[in-house]
Amino acid sequence: MKRLFLSLVAAFGLSVAASAATITQTIDKTFDVRPGAQFVLSNVNGRIVVHAWDQPRIHVVAEKQVEGDRDQVEEVMKQLKIEIQSRDGGLIVATRQPKQSDGLGGLFDLLTGDHVNVNVRYDVTVPRTMNVAVDNTNGSITLTEVTGRHDLSTTNGRIEVTRCSGSLEASTTNGSIEAELLKVTRNERLELETTNGRIEIAVPADFSGDVDADTTNGSIHTDLPISTRRLSKNSLRGTVNGGGSPLRLRTTNGGIEIRVAQR
Repeated sequence: MKRLFLSLVAAFGLSVAASAATITQTIDKTFDVRPGAQFVLSNVNGRIVVHAWDQPRIHVVAEKQVEGDRDQVEEVMKQLKIEIQSRDGGLIVATRQPKQSDGLGGLFDLLTGDHVNVNVRYDVTVPRTMNVAVDNTNGSITLTEVTGRHDLSTTNGRIEVTRCSGSLEASTTNGSIEAELLKVTRNERLELETTNGRIEIAVPADFSGDVDADTTNGSIHTDLPISTRRLSKNSLRGTVNGGGSPLRLRTTNGGIEIRVAQR
């Protein structure tokens, strides 16, 4: 009986492999916006890259990919939507995933090809001055050379901010955070938080802030001249250049590094 079951599984496996398919579809659109307004993007399953240019418009390239049973991928692709809406001089983009269909689940779904993988990857170019709010799930976020108020959040993915300015709130789980700010808006909040990941932040040499950094399983290193109120291997409280912008850093399994940004 066991041998018969294994034979059936092998036969099903060959059938699934033969009927498997992957299809992709690319959306490429450009929208006029007002520099300094807000760009909002929400996504599930896929990396997001946002970078800057010197134009008053946003260029959105979204690559949708569906992988699974040949009889299902085309229908799932039709249901996988990218919604784009202009608002208050800015732009809102949202991925709408297909609803999960009812089924037996588990091994039967895998054998009969009912399991479908859906992925959407974004490459977005925004004006150099733009407020950016990105919410992702199961994917990384990269932001480069944008000035504004930035709010970045993901799960199961790293966050990388390079040569940006303004303020930043970034949070993830199971991923590191690397942030480089060439200029910080005075008294605006900087907050970076993760679990199971390292935090590295670079700020300008003239940064004035109140540092509040904690890690559970890791060490803290700083290149900044901090007037400390509390200092231990896992905790750091103090001020830089007389204080000002709140700088809050939190992680559990990872170290924290604060350094000076190189212009």
